Amino acid sequence: SALITAIRCGISGPFFWILLPFGPPLSTLVNVPLHEWGLLIGSVFIGIVIGDQLYLHAMKEIGVSRTMALVGTLPITTLIWEQLLLDVPVTHTFIFGCVLAASGVILLSQRPRQNRTDTQEHPIRLKRGIIFALITALLWGLSTTMLKPAMAHLTSIQANSVRMPLVALALFGIWRLNQGRGNLRDIGWRTFALIAITGLLGMGFGSFFYVEAVLFIGPAKTATLTTATPVLSLILAVIFLKEQITLRLLTGVTLCVAGVLLVL
Repeated sequence: SALITAIRCGISGPFFWILLPFGPPLSTLVNVPLHEWGLLIGSVFIGIVIGDQLYLHAMKEIGVSRTMALVGTLPITTLIWEQLLLDVPVTHTFIFGCVLAASGVILLSQRPRQNRTDTQEHPIRLKRGIIFALITALLWGLSTTMLKPAMAHLTSIQANSVRMPLVALALFGIWRLNQGRGNLRDIGWRTFALIAITGLLGMGFGSFFYVEAVLFIGPAKTATLTTATPVLSLILAVIFLKEQITLRLLTGVTLCVAGVLLVL
């Protein structure tokens, strides 16, 4: 939910603030042009605030599997934005790798026919969910692409020290609007501690390495490499949850790995 994500980002914000003195002097921030601040702030609201909310709405309309399949086109949408906004030259091998990785994610996200819900009986919800998911992929791709020029005069720690608090404030505002007088005390201490730990790991370390990847290898490669996440999740599911290995699973993993190798 918006509240949980807000707490996670709120926890990671001070983590980056603590690291700020170990980087370039804070006085260097005044040299960052206004348009780069605009790109940084814009990427936050486009990708995390708007994109994530649409992603949640898509899952409510068409389920997790279909949403993940459609959002799995993220490498392709990021590549398109990178071409339109950054004019980065690409090779046919790179494009083919993006397509393979996206195809693998789509295949891994498909459920067996007998496990599917009856969203087919609700064409309006189905269309609405598809639109939400595709817009999410477009917005996430745009957000990732905007990070590259926004980081011209910033380190990843400086960028995240601004990004995370902004996200926390925006999502907390959304939660307040949706929940009215909702009470934070409804969250127990154990739950809060778990959210804080996952926030530090995911929004803290995860955001740091994600921004570093965008800075050094570019948006499209970063988006493609992150498609390995479903592969790692499935490997863990097979090991710990004894999930059945099927032809669909093996094919999806193969496509993802092949796509990532081609991009590299």
